[in-house]
Amino acid sequence: MTTKTKLIRTIYLYAVALVSLIFTGIGAGTILNTGLKYYLFPEAEKKSYFDCNYEPPMAAYPSKEGTTPEQKEQIDAMIKDYKKWKEERTGDNCIRPARQNKIIDALTMLIIALPICLFHWRIIKKDKKDKEENN
Repeated sequence: MTTKTKLIRTIYLYAVALVSLIFTGIGAGTILNTGLKYYLFPEAEKKSYFDCNYEPPMAAYPSKEGTTPEQKEQIDAMIKDYKKWKEERTGDNCIRPARQNKIIDALTMLIIALPICLFHWRIIKKDKKDKEENN
């Protein structure tokens, strides 16, 4: 290998190892952050998710007085939908899916980036050892 090829190879190995190490750190940090919010600071997590913080389209229940039976059924269906919406969008029912998505994203980063980092770092160490043995 020429000196230029060796330099390019070394730069590539260190760059890939660095980038994958950064992604490993981000994934581990995200898991730690989510865990801390879940176990130690549950109130901090509640303000993190937009879906949990906006109001539904219906502000108040409509009155059933002076309505036809079909309208009463529509009002009952609307009230039922509102209660279902409120149940899904408040408390842990709202936060749990977002938390799980964050953990899945972080684990994916770790599962992909950590082996890449370790593989390239092993090559760097091997090259360094070979270089020391040749000198």
